[in-house]
Amino acid sequence: MSDAREAALVAEFAAMGMPRWWLEITAAIGFDNALAVWRIMDMQRDLHSDDGLTIRMRRFSSYQRFQRNRFIEALGAMGLPIDEIRRKVKKDLGEEISVSHIYRLARPGRITP
Repeated sequence: MSDAREAALVAEFAAMGMPRWWLEITAAIGFDNALAVWRIMDMQRDLHSDDGLTIRMRRFSSYQRFQRNRFIEALGAMGLPIDEIRRKVKKDLGEEISVSHIYRLARPGRITP
C-alpha cells in the first residue's frame, strides 16, 4: 500500500474520532492489519459494551518481567551460580535483581519441563 493511501486511511480513522492510541497502532502495524485486529476484537462478544469495545490487557511491563524471569530460570537450569546470573541479568537486561529473587526463580526443582 502506498504511503499516501496509508496516510489517507489513517486520516479517515482520525476523522471518525478513533482514539490516539488506535491511530498509533494503525501507523505501527499498517491499516490493513489494524482492520484485521479491530474485526477480531469486535467478534469477541465479551468485549462489547454500551459505547463500544472494552479492552483489558496486561501492561507491557508484565511481558518484559515474564521474559526476564524465563531468562533467569534458563540460566539457573544451565547451572550458573547466583552471582553469575545476577551479573548476566545486569549486563544483558540492565536490571538489578536481588539475590533472593534470583534464587527463587533459579532454584533446583522450580523449573518444570
